[in-house]
Amino acid sequence: MPAYPRDLRALAPALAGACRGIFAGGGRGAAGPALSVADQALVSACNFATTIVLAHALGLEAFGLFSTAWIAVLLTVSLQLGLVVCPMISIGPGLPGEARHAYYAIVLVHEAAFLALAGSAVAIGLALAFGDRTLALAAGTACAAHLAQDFCRRYLFARGRPPVVLGIDALNQGVKLAALILLSRSAMLTPAHALEVIAASAALSCLCAIPFRGALAWRAGAFGAASRRQWQSGRWLVLTGLMQWLSGYGGLLIAGALLGVTLIGVLRAAQSILGVLNLIRDALENIVPPIAGRALAQRGLDGLLPVIGVTAAIGFAGGLGFTALLALTGKSLLAAAFGPGMAAYAWVVAWYSLLFPVSLVSFAQICAFRALERTGAVFAATAAAAAINLAFVYPAVRWFGIEGLLGVAIAAEVLVCLVLAGLLRRVLKARPSDTLGGLQAA
Repeated sequence: MPAYPRDLRALAPALAGACRGIFAGGGRGAAGPALSVADQALVSACNFATTIVLAHALGLEAFGLFSTAWIAVLLTVSLQLGLVVCPMISIGPGLPGEARHAYYAIVLVHEAAFLALAGSAVAIGLALAFGDRTLALAAGTACAAHLAQDFCRRYLFARGRPPVVLGIDALNQGVKLAALILLSRSAMLTPAHALEVIAASAALSCLCAIPFRGALAWRAGAFGAASRRQWQSGRWLVLTGLMQWLSGYGGLLIAGALLGVTLIGVLRAAQSILGVLNLIRDALENIVPPIAGRALAQRGLDGLLPVIGVTAAIGFAGGLGFTALLALTGKSLLAAAFGPGMAAYAWVVAWYSLLFPVSLVSFAQICAFRALERTGAVFAATAAAAAINLAFVYPAVRWFGIEGLLGVAIAAEVLVCLVLAGLLRRVLKARPSDTLGGLQAA
């Protein structure tokens, strides 16, 4: 097993080289990561603004109907991430030449099939649930278009084109916000119209992305092997997403039943304040997995370990810095955003932020498992944390209140980190082959 570098000065050149390789041609040097962060900031800000416009224009009941339809769309986004996107951004960048072009062509076929199934399922499900065919059709169309746009941006990140991603996201968000504001001012905005606007802006963004798709090469003989490789990695990621939902929301629902809805409101306010931290995590999701996949393919474990080590070290140190900052400013932030009555819960923000540095270390380890295509370990760690969370959250909340809920959440996140560390150490001792089943030349 290769030794870990002794300090960050030894790690930094390796990561810098990996970054230059993955973003060659589309965003050299630091430009790729910087554009990724800028893009994620743009998307997060525009999504927040879209929520405000819809909530004010639709009213409580109609906005609730829209939100219910959108929850169904978000479920399909989670499934697409696990089955198609996450395997793609870890596997694709590490493949050589023609094998890479063939792999991306096969993934596009997978995505087209998933879009058809997901859009149809959402439309049929909502038609049966609400009996409103107009809303159901709009939701199904919005689902397919939104999934396609989300896939396009992540596909282009994987192919090293972050400037294009920023462009198509700016187009999508700008057209969507402008149209929604115009409809709201003319009192023509309905849940169905809002979904149609989302579908149209996403479709326009996808059309503009087509010229930048990169080289593709169809190999019918490679379809089966590539599909099995996607499934071997993606099946565990889908299950991991379900476990994360149980761990994140199961305990919250139990605590809300015991302590009342005020608790849920406080935690949602804390999550809003911590939104900037999620932005960083989302940006890293676009940056690190392709770098890790390329580093493993080019230099084996000697290339992968520096990427994971630097990501974990920077994530932990930066996360602790944000936690300290929020401990000092949380009270004023809560008061400014949600009113003076929320200032008493500033300590919740500080406690909640402790999850962030630990989760970034876990994220670095997860990127290693995704690059190694051994995502069953990620599911095992997440399932263990979910089991601990659900087993202890009821007595913890009953005895200690909101402090008990936060304590269990932090303990579960630490457990994920420790389990992943142990499993990763076992994998590294086995020293897997540097060749991990890539598409072979015909």
